[in-house]
Amino acid sequence: MPSIFIFAWRMLTKFINPFILFAILLCGTSSGQDLTGIWKGYFVTKDFSQYKVEFQIKKDGSSVRGFSYSYQSTVFYAKSSMNGRWDNLNKFLQIRELKTIEIKNTEESVTCLMDYNLSYSRSGREEYLEGSFSSIHEFNAEGFKKGQDCGGGKVYLRRVNSSDFYPEPFLQKSVAKKVIVNEAPTTRRASNIPTVSKADSIKSDVGLSAASKNDDAVSEKSAKNELREPLSIPIVSNYRYNDLIQVITVKNPQVQIYLFDNGEIDGDTITVYLNNKLALSKKRLSTTPLTLTLNMDQQYEVQELTMVADNLGKIPPNTALMIVEAGSQRFRVQLTSTEQKNAVVRFRYEK
Repeated sequence: MPSIFIFAWRMLTKFINPFILFAILLCGTSSGQDLTGIWKGYFVTKDFSQYKVEFQIKKDGSSVRGFSYSYQSTVFYAKSSMNGRWDNLNKFLQIRELKTIEIKNTEESVTCLMDYNLSYSRSGREEYLEGSFSSIHEFNAEGFKKGQDCGGGKVYLRRVNSSDFYPEPFLQKSVAKKVIVNEAPTTRRASNIPTVSKADSIKSDVGLSAASKNDDAVSEKSAKNELREPLSIPIVSNYRYNDLIQVITVKNPQVQIYLFDNGEIDGDTITVYLNNKLALSKKRLSTTPLTLTLNMDQQYEVQELTMVADNLGKIPPNTALMIVEAGSQRFRVQLTSTEQKNAVVRFRYEK
């Protein structure tokens, strides 16, 4: 068998230019997708607890190294070193936390090391790493042993341009120091921002429609003007962190969304964007739902809703209950928006 291999290799090198052969071999071992950068999102445990997570990673060939942050805020967090492998053929990343190198918490904590199995996907300019994780206890503790199972769940990450902490040295040349995550389109001056009354109805170019349940119809002339010149995101949304609350996978292309005040009716008003296009402007939350219809297809299989608080009502923060219906599926999501953050829900369509 070895002699046959040697003969085949000699024949190959005899008739193929060595430089072409080198290029073929190089392409065959190419590691493809560049994952270097910042990835941010959240993970959900099997008991439905939710935590934010951020990766800062650098890819060299098929090897991936970097750091992860697991946190509820930038004051209380755990930072771990990571190492992993990228499978370019299957667009799959397996990466594992090696050790906790920094922890900030007010209480005595039990640290767990997480092992991530993530699939890469892309929709337009957006890039995602999504999958599952398992974890083990890092040290012996009361009631736990080192290496003992620490639980698992689902992970959802998106490539972003800025960190909630600080860029690692291997990223500082390529990452802007002040970039807003999921930044909205450039705003106009306040004097040029059109206002939308409660009777307005706006339809975006991707088949999105939004209206209050009891809204009156707008004039045809007004509606045409709004469609011809899309409204920009107002100044109040600038420099707010877009907090990804949940990723909802639907099997039906028509999604109905209902937004209620979550709790006592205290004057909360919100502005809602669908795919960074204005859908509802300065609407008051109450027991009567604000309704949105989201039409999804293979061209727009990933879409996002962003809720911006226009005020905090009498009882801060601004909270809303969102009910989502897609065919036989029904989801209940609690949204919270403040002067520091917006609430984001991502919808993914799968047949």
